[in-house]
Amino acid sequence: MTVTYTLEVSKAKFWGFPKLLARWKGSIYRLIYREMLVFLIAYYALMLIYRVVLDEDSRKKFEAFALYCREMSSTVMITFVLGFYVTLVMGRWWQQYMNIPWPDRISMEISAYVHGTDERGRMIRRSMARYLNLLSLFTFQNTSTVIKRRFPTMEHLVDAGLMTPEEKIELDRTSTANGEWWLPAHWFTQLAVMARKEGRIHDDFHLKTLIDDLMAYRGMCGMIWSYDWISVPLVYTQVVTIAVYTFFVAALFGSQFLFGIEETSSLSVNYYCPLFTIFQFFFFVGWLKVAESMICPFGEDDDDFDVNWIIDRNIIVAYQIVDTLHKRVPILSRDAFWDEAEPTLPYTEGSVQFRSQPFVGSTTAMNIPERAAQWEAAETMPPISEEDGVIGVYQQKTPKDEDDDSDSDAASETSRKIHHQQGLGGLMLGFSRQNLASRFGSKFGSLNSILGIKPSRPGSPPTVPNTRHTSVSRMRNYDSNASDDLAMPRDAPNSTDASSSLIHEGDEGKPAPIQHMLSTGGEKVSNATSLAIVPEHGVVDLSNDSPRKRVKSSRDQSIEENADNSPSSTHSPNEDYGSRTPLCEKM
Repeated sequence: MTVTYTLEVSKAKFWGFPKLLARWKGSIYRLIYREMLVFLIAYYALMLIYRVVLDEDSRKKFEAFALYCREMSSTVMITFVLGFYVTLVMGRWWQQYMNIPWPDRISMEISAYVHGTDERGRMIRRSMARYLNLLSLFTFQNTSTVIKRRFPTMEHLVDAGLMTPEEKIELDRTSTANGEWWLPAHWFTQLAVMARKEGRIHDDFHLKTLIDDLMAYRGMCGMIWSYDWISVPLVYTQVVTIAVYTFFVAALFGSQFLFGIEETSSLSVNYYCPLFTIFQFFFFVGWLKVAESMICPFGEDDDDFDVNWIIDRNIIVAYQIVDTLHKRVPILSRDAFWDEAEPTLPYTEGSVQFRSQPFVGSTTAMNIPERAAQWEAAETMPPISEEDGVIGVYQQKTPKDEDDDSDSDAASETSRKIHHQQGLGGLMLGFSRQNLASRFGSKFGSLNSILGIKPSRPGSPPTVPNTRHTSVSRMRNYDSNASDDLAMPRDAPNSTDASSSLIHEGDEGKPAPIQHMLSTGGEKVSNATSLAIVPEHGVVDLSNDSPRKRVKSSRDQSIEENADNSPSSTHSPNEDYGSRTPLCEKM
């Protein structure tokens, strides 16, 4: 029953679509001509009442009501509501078509997997194909009015040869309140298992394939049954119907020609015929009738699916695949292009004009300039040898290294002065509280972590590593610009300037280079290749010849002078500093 016009529109030509307007079957005229007649009869009846029957006072009331309907009809969002509704119905219509079951795939699998040319083998294959069609027929019998008219009862199916009397007895015996349309799928599975036990299906994988495809086939039937069960919500259909028909009831009054108001207006054409109101009726009512005809595609409308043809076709094709064409194949022979690697098919005189060159890509004819096609030169880093690494404790510096160190010291000193001048203003420039705490609160803690000095209990000397290169090696790992001549700090423990420069700006938790921690004044120690700084005691020489020898700082000298002037003092600056408490424990 489907109206097809694909051939007429296969070529875009002059007067292509307008020619379709002359068709009657499946046309908009056939859908809405009854509603259109009712609308025009009501319109002209109101026009006669207004112009002939009503008196002057009643005519004014009619005109006021007509103007009111004309103004308020524009507030009805009929296009918005109707458009969404037709889109929803159209989607359901197409999905129902996509779920129509076709037995071709499973029939081919039955012919390939179920072996045996004897009568029983043939009977099994034909019965399995018939159960497939019986499953879809039961589904359409419960959802399609066309199939229900063709096969009203199960006896009609027995009379048509689609079901045996024994199968009808089994169907009546297992009758349930939820329907029996799924029962042929169960018969199919039991018959497939029986064929496997008899050896007609040679592999369990083939049996599983048959069952899986049967489940997909049954799922399609279930979807059709579900679409018949779950309709578009009734409230949505009612809203759309009320909106459309209310709009045109208002148009019956609003489209009337009103004397004394529209004699000189553009609506004076309505004196004889409401032309554009009729067009609106075609558009909106026709749109609604399209949704009405598509909401149930298994009915009796002109554009509904031809379910009768589907049933007849599936029966014929299934029987031919599993029985008539079983193990039938043409004789093998060489094809016409046996020795040709690239066969060329001929064209007729009517089709040679459509011959075209093969498509090889849209950028095939694109020309790239030779200069743009050159490779980009890669930026390579200079190789780094082992000799270019960090200068170790026992490695002697060259004059070139001394010059590089002096330049780096000058740049580092300038950076330190800039950061020191920032002060608390550095907070506004992004310095964190942790940086400030590191600068002012842990001046010797991070220093001890570099030198490897572990805090000890009161009364015991600080633990100093016994390796000669530990302290200076670590300091030079942080700053390769460390100078050989190290300046002793003047009153470093009590100096605010010294404490403010102990931690490098931005290096949170890392000690600064040693030249930043030692002030420029005081005594200088040359060739300090194995020195360690001990809190409150200055720099200690850890060389092998003098493992406990201390270099006197300015504070030590002042302590000596006080000791000499005070007779009660027994402390000597040269005695072992084990009785002193390290500064790291005080902090």
